[in-house]
Amino acid sequence: MQQTVTWIGTAWARALERYPRRVAQRVPAVREVPGRLAIRERIAASVEQHVLLAAGAVWAAWLAAVLGVVIGGVEAGAISDPHHSWLHYGGPLWPLFTWDFGWYHSVAVLGYPHGQGGPFYAFFPLWPLVLRASGSIPDWAAALAVVVAASGLAFLGVAAASPSGQGRRAALALACWPGSFMLLLAYPDVLALAAAAWAAALVLRGRPFLAGALGAVAAVARPTGFLIAIPLLLVARGPRARGVAAGAPLAAAVAVQIYFWRRSGDALAFIHAQELPIWHRNGPSRFSKWPGHVAHAFSVHATLLIGAALVGVVLVALVARRLGRWYAGALAYGLVAAALLFGAQTTQTRIESAVLAVAVPILGVLWWLGPRYRPWALFATAVVAVSFLSGTVTSFARQALFAFPVYWAVADGPRPLRHPLVAAAAVAANVAFALTLAKYAP
Repeated sequence: MQQTVTWIGTAWARALERYPRRVAQRVPAVREVPGRLAIRERIAASVEQHVLLAAGAVWAAWLAAVLGVVIGGVEAGAISDPHHSWLHYGGPLWPLFTWDFGWYHSVAVLGYPHGQGGPFYAFFPLWPLVLRASGSIPDWAAALAVVVAASGLAFLGVAAASPSGQGRRAALALACWPGSFMLLLAYPDVLALAAAAWAAALVLRGRPFLAGALGAVAAVARPTGFLIAIPLLLVARGPRARGVAAGAPLAAAVAVQIYFWRRSGDALAFIHAQELPIWHRNGPSRFSKWPGHVAHAFSVHATLLIGAALVGVVLVALVARRLGRWYAGALAYGLVAAALLFGAQTTQTRIESAVLAVAVPILGVLWWLGPRYRPWALFATAVVAVSFLSGTVTSFARQALFAFPVYWAVADGPRPLRHPLVAAAAVAANVAFALTLAKYAP
C-alpha cells in the first residue's frame, strides 16, 4: 500500500512538471501604464540631456581652441594685416571681422540702395538686421556675442538631430571638420546652421511648425538656407505638417527676393549682384580648367607624372590584394584628387578644392548609410552642389558647413573615419587653414 501511494505521488509530481499549471497574468492597473511611459520618457530625456551636455563640452573646447589659434596667430605674426585693409575690431580678434563683415556692416548702416541694384544685394538681410539692432552696443561686439551663442546652438542642434543618437560623435566631427573655425566669423553662416540643425531636430520630434519657423530663419540668413525645405518635406508626417515645415523656408526665401525686387526695381537683383566682376566668379567653366592645368603640368613634368602614375597603379593593386576593393578605391580616389589639386593654380583654390575632395566621399558614405539618412543626404548633396556651381570655389569650405548631415556620416559611418590619426590630421588642417584667414577670403 505504501509503495502504491509513493508511486501515485511520484506520478502526480511528474505530471505537474510536464504540464505546468497556468498562472494567471496580472493585468496592469489603469494608472500603471502611464507610469511606465513616464519612466521611459524620463530615461530618454536623461540620455538626451547627457548627449547635449557632451556636445556642449565639445563646443566649449572647440571655442577655446579657435579663439586661442586666432589670438595666438595674431600675437605671433602668423596672421597679419600688412596693408591695413581692415579696421581692427576686437583687438587680437580682428581677423574674425574681416572680408564680408564690412559689406554686412555697410548694409546695416546704409541699407539696400533704393531704385538700383549693386553689390549690397548679394547679401541677405538677416545679419544686417542683427547688426542694426545692436543699438548702443558696438556692432562688432554684438556680432561676436551672437556668433558665439549661435555656434553653441549649432553644435547642440547637430547633436540633437543625429539619427543614430551619436550626438557626441557628431559634435566632434563638426569640431574637427576643416574650416569649422569659420563659424566664429562675424557672418550669418552660423545662424543659418544653428537654425537648420534645430529645424531638423524638431521635425524629427514631431514639431513641424517650430521646424518650419527655424527653417525660415535659415532661409533669410543665407541664400542656400531654403534648401532645408528638402529634408523637412521628406521627414515631416502628414500633408499639413509637410506643407508648413517645407513651405515656411521657401516662403521666406521668396519674400527676400520680392523685397530685393521692390527695393531695387530689378526682379533679378540678387542674381545680378552675384554676377558682378568684383566677386571673380567664372561659373562651371572650372570644369574645363582643371584638366587643362593637369595637361599643362604633364607637358612640363611628363616623366615625373608618368612615374607617379605607375607607382599609383602598383599601390592600388597591392592594396586591393591585401586589404580589399574598398581600401583600393579610397586610395585611387585620393590619387586622382591629388592630381586635380596639383593642377590648381593658387594656394587658395588648392585649399578649398582639398575640402571639396574630402566632402565628396563623405557624401557617398551618407547615402550608403541607408534609407533613414536619404533625405539628409539629398539636402547635403544639394548644398554642396549649389556651393560648387556658384561660380567660385574660393568660399566652398565656408558654404559647405551648412551641409551638416556630413557630420553624421563621420559619426555613424565606418570606424576608420573616426581613427585618432584622421582626427589629428583634420585638427592640424583646421589650424593651418585658420592661419590663412587674413590672407585668403573665406
